[in-house]
Amino acid sequence: MNRQAIRQKTVQVASSTMISRLLGMVREVLMANLLGVGVIADAFITAFKIPNSMRKVFAEGALSAALVPTFVSLGKKDDKQAVSSLMTLSLLIFEGILLVLCVLIFWKAEAVIRFIAPGWYCIPQQREFVVFGIPVLDKTIGACVAFLAQGQAGAQVAYAVSFLRLLIGFILFLSTSALLASALQSVNDFFVPAFAQVLINVIFIGGILLCMIFNWPIKVLCGFILFSGLAHMLWHLIAYFRVGFSFAPITEKTWVSIRQVLRKFLPCLLSMSVMELLLVVSTSIASFLPAGSISLVYYANRFMGIPLGVFSRAFSTVLFPYFARVGTYARSRLSFFLFEAAKLIFWVMVPVSLIFAFISEKLFLTLFLSKKFTMVHVQEASTILIIFVTGLFFFSLNHILLNLYYALHETRIPLYISVAVLLIDVVLSYYILMPLFGAAGIALTTVIVSALQTVLFTLGLQYFFGIVLYTKRFASFALKSVTQCTLLGAAFAVIYYAAVSLINSLGSWAPTLLTTLMFWAWFCPLAVAFFLALFRTRRYFGISLYFLE
Repeated sequence: MNRQAIRQKTVQVASSTMISRLLGMVREVLMANLLGVGVIADAFITAFKIPNSMRKVFAEGALSAALVPTFVSLGKKDDKQAVSSLMTLSLLIFEGILLVLCVLIFWKAEAVIRFIAPGWYCIPQQREFVVFGIPVLDKTIGACVAFLAQGQAGAQVAYAVSFLRLLIGFILFLSTSALLASALQSVNDFFVPAFAQVLINVIFIGGILLCMIFNWPIKVLCGFILFSGLAHMLWHLIAYFRVGFSFAPITEKTWVSIRQVLRKFLPCLLSMSVMELLLVVSTSIASFLPAGSISLVYYANRFMGIPLGVFSRAFSTVLFPYFARVGTYARSRLSFFLFEAAKLIFWVMVPVSLIFAFISEKLFLTLFLSKKFTMVHVQEASTILIIFVTGLFFFSLNHILLNLYYALHETRIPLYISVAVLLIDVVLSYYILMPLFGAAGIALTTVIVSALQTVLFTLGLQYFFGIVLYTKRFASFALKSVTQCTLLGAAFAVIYYAAVSLINSLGSWAPTLLTTLMFWAWFCPLAVAFFLALFRTRRYFGISLYFLE
């Protein structure tokens, strides 16, 4: 693919992802109204996080990283029969293993919840020690008691166990979809996998609405989620046959290919597992905080996921097979493409971070405020979101960097880095920042370790693969980008506050236009104008972006 094709594919994926994220936002608002912030919400979010985390490891993560380069290699030989045979064997192996794992989780659901949310099982001893002069609550003894099954289960546990046993099958459908999506991506079909998430959200939203209208139990919602996974798989299956693939007999050549896949998959599985554990750790540590903390971290994280999904993940998904191809014949060019990708991510994510921080309280005030989501929850969630979005650049760039490692067929280095980052995350969050700042401390830890991960990933690429980082050139670009964002952002703020002042003069209409959904009717056009101004004026600030030219 050339630059134009990359832009077109990125826009295609981003458009589908944008629809999905908007629906996802509707879904989270409805979920907050249905579940609120408390025991049942924490239980459902924790149970749903388990198959969702497995999805990012087995479906969207390690499987794609291992299979896409192999499918690309077979596709270069125009050998659809070989791809079809490899797909047959991959389904038998990966789905068989995953089925066994799901049965074990169903059987030992309570043990899984105990591991994921140990804070629900114990009341930590109120003992303090000092770290760098700061008193910190020691929860180590309480956590050990929980893991040894000596603690008393909290109220959330029974709900979480019942939800988990219903939801765990969700990963089987999504994992099958991921296998099919890898074949589709190898022939540059990114629309089907991107749009499939829309199906899940539509069915999910339908389930929430029916549960609200008919006062059905949350277990019924779990059934709707399972059905959405089935629809997701069928959508991929139809597309898989449409592009000319099938399920062919397994040959000796297929076994050679699957061995190549497994050699990549196992280290990728560990790397992706560690990265996903960084998010799971947030839930585990938040379980030691008051009820509702898990929900607040989750809702704030979902808003952060909008720009990540719409742009960075769409961009990295399209670049992955491109990196894999370039790495086979012109590895030296990867330095340039990484530099340009980092520039584009920085130029997009800095203003996005500022906008989200600017309106963080309005997001929760206009969309979530209800009897079950109070003004106190609005303020807490807003603070957590502000902290999260400061790390958007690092979260986004890490997707690109990890895919570059995988495109270079290197899986050990990101694994070692991810393990080190995970250990730092646990210590920093559990012992220092969470006791000091609560749920906000968990978000702050995530940002810090993600920045550290970015540094280690880039240094690893430079040291082991000779990737040139162009540090001075990037710093010069970043200065130009920040200058542009600052000047246009100041103009945006002046216009915004002038609009607020004008609205306040309208009397009884003011609360409607400032604290309800009507707020977005005038703010969204203003935000769009801000980003269009950034795009149109970039040349005046000396900003050149390879993937946009």
